[in-house]
Amino acid sequence: MELFFTNTITGSTAMLDEQESTHCLKVLRHKRGDKITFTDGAGKLYTAEISNVQGKICHLNILSSLDSGEARPYYLHIAVAPTKSLDRYEWFLEKAVEFGVDRITPVVGDHSERRIFKKERGERVILSALKQSLKTTLPILDETIDLSDFIKSEAVERFSGAKLIGHCNTGERTELTTIIDSLTPTDGKRRALILIGPEGDFSLSEVNLAISKGFRDFTMGESRFRVETAAVAAISAMYFLSRRG
Repeated sequence: MELFFTNTITGSTAMLDEQESTHCLKVLRHKRGDKITFTDGAGKLYTAEISNVQGKICHLNILSSLDSGEARPYYLHIAVAPTKSLDRYEWFLEKAVEFGVDRITPVVGDHSERRIFKKERGERVILSALKQSLKTTLPILDETIDLSDFIKSEAVERFSGAKLIGHCNTGERTELTTIIDSLTPTDGKRRALILIGPEGDFSLSEVNLAISKGFRDFTMGESRFRVETAAVAAISAMYFLSRRG
């Protein structure tokens, strides 16, 4: 199935932006009268007919809509430090969309080698992954933020769910899978905010700050993972364990 994206919807009409219109009309060779499927990124699937092309914009008449049934048994906000290699972070974004997350925050810590990540580029990667994996819920991608500011932010302070930080420092920590397995669902969903640090790990002061703000530290076993591997492993743990009941 070909899946397009637009949230420019007015009543029974919609329109694709220039990039989506070009893909629809020039690459896939659709024309006026053809039926296409699109999502609004908020969990709905639409069937529409191409009604008109004005300039480089494709206009649509909506024929039907339905909830995609994509509702997940968990809510996951994952905050991950950008990797030195941008390709690796973009790979993480793709996999995050494929599994399903609700919010992604790039965080910069004391040991971060990459301190800038362009949100616009990340949004393009996420949108492409959404369409390729036929998902209908577009995760929120935040602007890059300093880790300490993130931990002390009002949104994190008010987060209702488990707040978790993974690190390789010494000390007793609980397995991530054990923590997720023990989460009590709220309104039918297990809720977690998970922090994954940069290549050089979180500093001890960052871990202590997080713990002082209500975070619980965890381990993922004896293996040392790349940043993107650890992030995807954390997402997959939430994905599979939440479905187990």
